[in-house]
Amino acid sequence: MKYLIINIVLLHSINLFGQMQKFDSIPKEILNQLDKMGIDNSPLLNYCESAYFNVVFGKSRKVFDFTEKKIGFLTGSSGKTKDSKKGYFNGEKERFYCNSTPTNGTLYIFNAAQKEESGGYDAVIVYWSKFLLPIEDVVRRVKNSSSR
Repeated sequence: MKYLIINIVLLHSINLFGQMQKFDSIPKEILNQLDKMGIDNSPLLNYCESAYFNVVFGKSRKVFDFTEKKIGFLTGSSGKTKDSKKGYFNGEKERFYCNSTPTNGTLYIFNAAQKEESGGYDAVIVYWSKFLLPIEDVVRRVKNSSSR
């Protein structure tokens, strides 16, 4: 019984770290637009980038829509390194062309106060991080990295 409970807890917690999926679960009309994603370092998403994230984070975003949103990117083993949209999508394109899986990231959606404190970001995607970060840390990290 003890092992059953441990397994249930472990399986449930796996979903907290993002959604493991394959590129073939993303509609072809979105994947055909990969060359239009990550073409600049603006945190404002274009239509193709928004459509991509709306599918990739379909379950965890709930009612949040990426359209015309300002998104930050944090990476590294502890989520401390600021990355750019261009860097993120360069990695996604490489993974797609190598027949790998999309990057498994965690979406942090900000409320109005967090958006203001962060410098106007609507949300942040943390990827290649070993830790699930408190949202306050994510707000502080994106704020500090954008003020440099």
